[in-house]
Amino acid sequence: MRGLSFDTDVLSLLPRDGRVVPAFRSFVESFGSADDLYVVLTAPEGHEISEYEADVDAWASRLQEAPEITRVDTGRVDASRDLSWLADRRLLLLADEPLGRALSRFSGDGLVAAVRGRRAMLAVPSPAIASMVRHDPLGLYDLLREQLGGAQAGINLGVTEGGYVASDLRSRLLIAKPAQPPFDADFSRALMARLDALRDEMGHEAPPLDAGNPDEERPPLQVQFAGGHRIAVETESVIRRESILNTAGSLALILPLLFVVFRSPWLVLVGSIPSALSLVLALGMLGIAGATLSTAATASSAMLFGLGVDGVVLLYVGYTLAVHAGAEPAAAIDRLGGPASSMLLGMWTTAATFYGLKFVDFPSLEQLGTLIGHSMVLCGILTLVLVAALLPLRRPARPVRSLSMPRFAAWVARRHTAILVVALVATVLLAAAATRLRINPTLDQLRSVTPGAELLQRIGPMFGLPDDVYIVMAGGTDLQELLESNERLHAALARALPGVAVQAPTALLPSQATQARRRALVRERGLSAPAAAAALLEAEKTEGFRPGSFDPFRERLPALLEPGHLTYEGYVANELADLVGRFVARAGERWLLATYAFPSRPEEVDALEALVREQDPSATLTGLPLVNRELADRFLPEFAKGLSIGTVIVVALVLIAFRNWRLSFLSLAPTAIGIVWAAGALAMAGIALDLFALFAVVTLVGIGVDYGVHVVHRYRERGDSRQAIEELAPVILVAAAITLLGYGTLVSSSYPPLRSIGLVSAVSIVTLAAASLFVLPAMLARFGRGQDTR
Repeated sequence: MRGLSFDTDVLSLLPRDGRVVPAFRSFVESFGSADDLYVVLTAPEGHEISEYEADVDAWASRLQEAPEITRVDTGRVDASRDLSWLADRRLLLLADEPLGRALSRFSGDGLVAAVRGRRAMLAVPSPAIASMVRHDPLGLYDLLREQLGGAQAGINLGVTEGGYVASDLRSRLLIAKPAQPPFDADFSRALMARLDALRDEMGHEAPPLDAGNPDEERPPLQVQFAGGHRIAVETESVIRRESILNTAGSLALILPLLFVVFRSPWLVLVGSIPSALSLVLALGMLGIAGATLSTAATASSAMLFGLGVDGVVLLYVGYTLAVHAGAEPAAAIDRLGGPASSMLLGMWTTAATFYGLKFVDFPSLEQLGTLIGHSMVLCGILTLVLVAALLPLRRPARPVRSLSMPRFAAWVARRHTAILVVALVATVLLAAAATRLRINPTLDQLRSVTPGAELLQRIGPMFGLPDDVYIVMAGGTDLQELLESNERLHAALARALPGVAVQAPTALLPSQATQARRRALVRERGLSAPAAAAALLEAEKTEGFRPGSFDPFRERLPALLEPGHLTYEGYVANELADLVGRFVARAGERWLLATYAFPSRPEEVDALEALVREQDPSATLTGLPLVNRELADRFLPEFAKGLSIGTVIVVALVLIAFRNWRLSFLSLAPTAIGIVWAAGALAMAGIALDLFALFAVVTLVGIGVDYGVHVVHRYRERGDSRQAIEELAPVILVAAAITLLGYGTLVSSSYPPLRSIGLVSAVSIVTLAAASLFVLPAMLARFGRGQDTR
């Protein structure tokens, strides 16, 4: 088992084929997921966040010092970032219209108006704004920021005046970049521990005095953290806590149930051994093969105990029936051939159901099919061998309790016609209701509902961040060709969708052809660095600035008016890789470009898709909304394919075992009926099925097949439906109760996927057991007469 590796990435749930989903996976792998850490600082009621500038700066400084944080974006001037290389080339980033406006500011009235506007900004005392004016007296960064679209579109050069401030002016947002992704559980825990320690430390410091009332202390800030790392830690904690509670609760109910029903310590001790050993062996086999399992498949492996325990119960009941009839224990074991055949057929038909999932294009479902399929095959063999080996060979001192339900069997036999009529009516009505069952396999359904997740949902509206981001992915070996194609796409989007914010790689890295054209436009203006410096010096005096205020900008004028080349390597060499890295990534000889768009209406999304197909057919539009749509379109056909293949294998196994079409059909009928009843009941209750709930459906099909096979196999042995149900009704009831107790505890889970598994399982177990206990015996009594059952 040590050779196993476990994948906690939610992308492992997604299919490998298609266009949108692979493009989204490529985007996340190359450009990183939305794993920013959001620090929300909120002033107390009656105060504005502007009163807490020193506190915000202190938080930004301490976050930057944390080893788990690589960069902190305050939304304002970042003194730690050296933008000089980019500053010398900023004119090359401007499109034609803003470039013309920028060039007009280097001389004449345009220069005077720009400097006068910067003077007006200094009316608000701020060292950050003063520094910005010194380094950019012509407001060139203002033009660049307008073109780039600001932080909402994914680029922030650290030149905004007030930072990220909420509309109520009480909250500021700091955006930090952690060093590792959220699915690194150890790192996420360490990061949150660091943040909690910082909050305690900063909170314990004496708050500064209120400038308006020096005699009173100003109340402290409220500091909250949001993002994938907090959600990962909280979700892990919730799942761990609820797994322990659910497991302990299930065992606390199941073990006493076994003892109360059978009065057998042996069954309590031995019942789970075959399932546990088969799971260990299956995991070991996969470990030898170096397999990787998703957390969803691994967590679902616990269902094996619910699937395997009924085989042990079936053999034990057969043993107790023989002993109770007067057979010696050894002879009773010898008579288990019939129940053992039924048990093996049930185990292996369940395995076949899961093996069908190996044919679907969902890695987690494939892994689940492999793990549970292998485990069920092994569980059948181990149950056959271990139960026979561990059953007591000496007659017990007290009489063995033999469970049977003769009165129930007689009642079903007498009323089999009425039962079939009621079942037919119920099946028709519930089948009609099942057509309204909602299936939602999107990733949105798997979102956590922890406090951190809820805070993350509120941050977007608070700070005006966009809800949905769409990404155009393009790749190839020629970077310049990709950039030129991206410029054409960007221009087409600007013409067709002027109201949609778009951030393209060429906003930071124009093609060399575009850079050459913009460099030619600068030269055509005939601007010279000495003339611009003299005009700036005159405007400095006229507008009342101190001498030398604009010296940092004047020193850059020669490089600004004769800009060098903008290259990917230049960004990396000048420690600006994080800026360009959101848009351009290199993997060996291949380049990947990501263009971000922010449509807000469905018709804009449709137009965006059409434009991408028209302008660059090799590019792919992706993003979480489109991933969800493709999942919804593809999941059901894939799921149905896997389930159909599994069903064909099951039917083949049952036919081989029974060699009788009618008995084979009857053994599978309660599964189909029970699933229809469950689907109708869930639809009427308004419950939608998510990915996890559909995992449970596969399990429940396997359980239903077991019930039907056992009853028909016993009917074939006895030749009497009444005796078959008399002996097997307790087995099915106990097995159903065990499974119901095992899954039913999930109904109270606070994690939606686990809760959906609990709800679907609880309803389905009841319907499958009812179909097996009532409808199948009635069908055998009605349609099994006169058949050769031997």
